[in-house]
Amino acid sequence: MNNLLSLEDYRVAQNIFCKLLKCGELKEKEDKKLYLAYINQSGVREALSIISEESNVNIVLIDDTIYLIPNIDNDVLGFDIKREFDNKNILGSTNDEVYLSYLIITVIFAEFSNDIAPATYIEIPDILDLVSEAMNRALAREDIAEAEVEMAFNIKSSFDIWNSKIKWDEHDKLGVNTKSTSCQIGVVRRIITFLSKQKLVNVISDEDKIVPTKRFKDLMNGYFLNDDRKKEVEELLKIR
Repeated sequence: MNNLLSLEDYRVAQNIFCKLLKCGELKEKEDKKLYLAYINQSGVREALSIISEESNVNIVLIDDTIYLIPNIDNDVLGFDIKREFDNKNILGSTNDEVYLSYLIITVIFAEFSNDIAPATYIEIPDILDLVSEAMNRALAREDIAEAEVEMAFNIKSSFDIWNSKIKWDEHDKLGVNTKSTSCQIGVVRRIITFLSKQKLVNVISDEDKIVPTKRFKDLMNGYFLNDDRKKEVEELLKIR
C-alpha cells in the first residue's frame, strides 16, 4: 500500500464515493472526470479502497460501470441482505426457505442470461411454472442424493416448501397479485420487490412482467451469485 497518498487522491476518492452513495453506480458518460480518475489514477483507487473498507462496502468495476455494493452485514446503507430477507420474509427465516428463494433467483437469472435465447422479459405468473419445472428436473436425476450432498443444497426440502404453498389465493381480494408468502406467487412477488428495490429488474405493472436491468446482468453475473456456485445450481436444476 502506498503510504504517501495525497490529499487530492482522498478528495477525488471521496467525491467518487459520495456519487456512488447517491446513485449506486458511476458511468463514464455520466461523469467522465470522476470515472477516468478511478480508471487511471492508482492513488485514487487506493484511497477509495480505504474509504470503502471503513464503510463496509465493496466497489467494483464491471464492464463500463463502477458499482458500490454494501457487504452482507452492512446496516448503515440499508442493505443488510439477511435482515432484508428475514425481517420482511422475502427469503425466509430458515435455511430451506433461503435456499428456495436462492433457487428462484437463479431460475430468473438463467432465463435472462440463457446463452441460446435469453429472455427479454418474464411474465411474473410464468415464474411459478419455471420454478416447478426446474425442481422436477432436478428431482428426476438419478444422482440427486449425491448432488445434494456435494453441493450442500437440499432440493427436496425446497421442493416440499414450494409445493406446500398454493399457487395463489383465489378468494383473496388481490388474487394473483397477492404477496402473501403462503402462496407461491406471493413468494415470487416479494423476491421481485427486493430485486426491483435494488434496481436489478424493472417491473412493468400493467403487463405483470419483469425486464432485466444492466445492473442486474452485471451484478448477478459478476458479484451477487458467485459464478461457480451459480453454475452448480444451474447444473443441478438443468436450466442452462
